[in-house]
Amino acid sequence: SPIVDLKVTDAQGQALTADVIAAIDWLMANKGKYNVRVANFSLIGNSEATFMSDPLDKAVERLWLSGVVVVAAVGNNGSATSPVKIGAPANDPFVITVGAADIASSANMSDDVRPSWSAYGHTADGFAKPEVTAPGRYLVAPVPVGSLFTAMKPERTVEPGYMWMSGTSFAAPIVSGVAAQLLARSPGWSPDQVKGALMLTTAYNASLGLQMGVGEVNALAASNVTSPP
Repeated sequence: SPIVDLKVTDAQGQALTADVIAAIDWLMANKGKYNVRVANFSLIGNSEATFMSDPLDKAVERLWLSGVVVVAAVGNNGSATSPVKIGAPANDPFVITVGAADIASSANMSDDVRPSWSAYGHTADGFAKPEVTAPGRYLVAPVPVGSLFTAMKPERTVEPGYMWMSGTSFAAPIVSGVAAQLLARSPGWSPDQVKGALMLTTAYNASLGLQMGVGEVNALAASNVTSPP
């Protein structure tokens, strides 16, 4: 899929809510021009709020209700022993909120666990988050040689041009990619249907309860759904 990249953070990864909303306004104005069907938010606010009044939640809901699937990282402020508070936009009941899974370097989902830093819990309005999880630990990906990332974390360089990273910010784009694949197969699906197909076909780990939502996404299974809830 072609990617439209909207930069809202500074070099330290900090962003103002107003800048994120400005990016959403741009998406609303240009989604038709670029055929934007999925919007990925690998960022999260640092305070808990109700989605009924939070301006960032209102902004992402505008995208969702206009036909754009919104995928949001649940955050890396998790605890090994208990749920935590969930900030915007991950707290919104409309969007697909994604947690991270440690896949233990295997393709078998039975040994996957939630990294302690991958957040989970109920929002201020009582919604359980995340809805789904995706691989988010020790992910190897291309990175420009000499970039700020490689300078900050030189020990994570696997070979020139590649390094590993961990975080829910890396799990969320995997779900965004699956959502794009579903829309390529079924372009008439609404965001609700994409979310329904993803949640219907996850691999659930009963021993972890809702720490990983309803489970890990399964792209193949989701793509075979013909009538999503």
